[in-house]
Amino acid sequence: MTKMLLLLSATALLLPACQAREKPANDGAEANSAAAVDTAGDEKAIRAQVDHWLQLVKAKDAAAIAALYAEDGAVMPPNAPIGKGHAAIQQTWASMMATPGFDLTLNPEQILISSSGDMALDRGTYTLTVAPAGTTQTDTGKYVVVWRKIGGDWKAVADIFNSDLPASAG
Repeated sequence: MTKMLLLLSATALLLPACQAREKPANDGAEANSAAAVDTAGDEKAIRAQVDHWLQLVKAKDAAAIAALYAEDGAVMPPNAPIGKGHAAIQQTWASMMATPGFDLTLNPEQILISSSGDMALDRGTYTLTVAPAGTTQTDTGKYVVVWRKIGGDWKAVADIFNSDLPASAG
């Protein structure tokens, strides 16, 4: 009986020690950093950037659209080379918007903000209308934009999109 009582006492004393864990030195820093990230505010800011982008598309302002990208940003349209940097991005957008009847809408479906608050992923769908030969054509597809917070502003660093239409024979 005494051995049993001693064993239970020892177990009761050691059990809390088995459950305790030592906190890493940066645990508090990570918690403070995560608490400082305003994901709702950042998502709202990115949605505002998307709305601004669409206004610039309607105005056919390729230079202002290119300014929405980071210096090292890239646009990756389907069936065309990658446009890296502001000059190439401006040229890519100017070329697309020069298509007669060009109109674009974007529908951001998911915006995920990184735990550090400096990167975000914007995934959604688009509708594109063009009329190159006078006949209106509509394309729907999906896109992904990776955003980086630079100096408090969200800038696109990678922008890729592709059509839902079947590949044409060719």
